[in-house]
Amino acid sequence: MRRDGTPFAFTCPSPRRYQHQWSWDSCFHAVAWSHLEPERARAELRTLVRAGRPDGFVPHTAFWQASPRWRRAPFYATANYRGDAATESIQTPLLPVAWEYAGGATAEDLAALEAHAAWLIRERDPDGDGLITILLPDESGLDDSPKYDQVFGRMAHWKPGYARLVQRCRRAGWSAATLTRTTDEHVEDVLMNTAHALSLRALARLTGDAAWDAYAARTEAALVDRCWDEQRGLFFDLAGRDERRVEVSTWSSLAPLALVNLPVEIRTRVAEEHLLHPRRYLARFGVPSVSMEEPSFRPGFNAYRTWRGAAWMNTAWLLTGGLRALGADDEADTLAQGALDAVERSGYREYYHPRTGAGHGEQRFGFATLALDLPTGFCPSGPRVARSA
Repeated sequence: MRRDGTPFAFTCPSPRRYQHQWSWDSCFHAVAWSHLEPERARAELRTLVRAGRPDGFVPHTAFWQASPRWRRAPFYATANYRGDAATESIQTPLLPVAWEYAGGATAEDLAALEAHAAWLIRERDPDGDGLITILLPDESGLDDSPKYDQVFGRMAHWKPGYARLVQRCRRAGWSAATLTRTTDEHVEDVLMNTAHALSLRALARLTGDAAWDAYAARTEAALVDRCWDEQRGLFFDLAGRDERRVEVSTWSSLAPLALVNLPVEIRTRVAEEHLLHPRRYLARFGVPSVSMEEPSFRPGFNAYRTWRGAAWMNTAWLLTGGLRALGADDEADTLAQGALDAVERSGYREYYHPRTGAGHGEQRFGFATLALDLPTGFCPSGPRVARSA
């Protein structure tokens, strides 16, 4: 229980380095817990919602035990330099997806999920095109991805100027409407919007309200109309006020494979031309976070630049499900087995070398336990096994 009496219960992402509650980590933890203790999964998600606000905002990071220490506080996206209970930034929205796995959502839980979805649509889609915007590179969860280098420049997540970017957001009151109108360091991110659409579809199933399906269809259509590159067969982020395409092939470009309402020919191209291409993404131990053909592909260990080629368990989980939705079960089995082999070789690690299976980053890393949901992988139409309350 926090000092103010607020109860909390969450899985620490990594005991040594990541001791707070991160949004998408908790969603992935809930998926894993749903196979073991569904009530613990529900407690994790309720804690995450409790870290937010009544208007539907849910933070990227919640500091339940203690605020970040003074040396780190300027780099966290908080309202002030110290004393805050959570960030003012968001992270990849997956709460309704996780609740489908956890099961047992109450009317209060569903109301909170609807408020969160409405907040994202209202506050993070200022141009009303159906695509939500990130203000910081780490809001997508892909902090140091090379696709952000040209967008954020000296204010990239791994550079000292990142603190200046955070301070700019503070001055603007974390208003996406203000920042997208006056600056160019913001992104309509493909992974972020894939998760948004998946969550809206899950919310429609959870609530029985078809209006959320309509919102999801709008986001899916925008991804195809505005982010799909017909020539290259990939989806690309849109950056800045002119919404220029960021043409770097990362696993984010493949993420819409999980959106089963997208045209099957588009999903087939993503799978056959990229995910299953041996010189691009078909590695032995999971899916590289950057195409192996990209000059920025760097799969080895780096303490501060972790999404530049390494393979992560959440990537394999999402894309395995996308392949199964296409009927490519043999290929999905191969992808899932590669990720499981990395765990067998190196344990539950933060990320893995996609060619050797060597584990890097933190040990006993929480969302690597998504391996418990492999080889099935993410199911775009909802979990195959309903969880009881």
